[in-house]
Amino acid sequence: MLYVFTKKKGIEVITRFPWRIGIVTFMVFPELLKSDEGAGDKIKLLAEDPYFDLLEVAPMRDSEWEKLKMFRDEKEFALALQPEVLVRGRNPNALDESERKSVVEQFIKEIRIAGERGYKAVALCSGPNVSEAEKERAIESLVKTLRDLAEEASKYGMPVYLETFDYQWDKKRLIGPIDLAVKVIEKVRETHKNVYIMWDLSHGPLLNEDPEILKSYPDFIGHIHIGCAKKVDDKLYDWHPGFYRPGALNTEKDVAKLLAVLHDIGYRGAVSFEVKPEEGQNPFEVVYTAKAVLLRAYQLYLESIL
Repeated sequence: MLYVFTKKKGIEVITRFPWRIGIVTFMVFPELLKSDEGAGDKIKLLAEDPYFDLLEVAPMRDSEWEKLKMFRDEKEFALALQPEVLVRGRNPNALDESERKSVVEQFIKEIRIAGERGYKAVALCSGPNVSEAEKERAIESLVKTLRDLAEEASKYGMPVYLETFDYQWDKKRLIGPIDLAVKVIEKVRETHKNVYIMWDLSHGPLLNEDPEILKSYPDFIGHIHIGCAKKVDDKLYDWHPGFYRPGALNTEKDVAKLLAVLHDIGYRGAVSFEVKPEEGQNPFEVVYTAKAVLLRAYQLYLESIL
């Protein structure tokens, strides 16, 4: 929960931030990308913060979830399968059908667990990019996977979010630019309507995309991530450093522009921080900085419309 005060031309305004605020828990505590050991105690520190409405969590065993389920009535939880794809190499657009089915089987298992726990959504990204000769087949494979997952998620009233990533700089995913993501979602929606795009501000520089691009696809945007890309020498990386860190590309002005676009398209979803501490940095330093950035960005947005 966030309330913001600002003043312009003698007009004083106090207003509540209009979107739910979330956080990607396994980026604040990046050790959770590799193991769920201690996940309950670490995520609990974020769940106790009244600032956050939504907690995006990777798959975790029941013993860790037991430490968090007390928050179900006051917080939303969402299942994030991106670590399964990016860290464990599960490929939802695998060209080998037996491999794809194995991935679907594992993901459906996690969706069932999430649904029974009362999670509100599930998210994933595509697998690795492929050659142009194989791209059409890979996209067809991804569409089949998304339909399978959307079918299972629909049993629990959960939407499925496909996150767009860079396709040439760092993570090198199949999807990719938002216009390609839209084509994938359109195909999936021929049979399942509960599939949307997750757009990440920090991926904008790597995709050469600006928040303005969302205005072309308002009905496809289901969730938003806020964070920073990083530039080192002449290369761009999807490292999600905290705001103002060396090489961090995104600023409060970029966030303010994003908020303006979300307002213009009538967005009603949530916005989640995705920030990661760098070596030797306290995890909560990046959290507190992100909070300050969002506050200032919303002030800038309000000042622009007063």
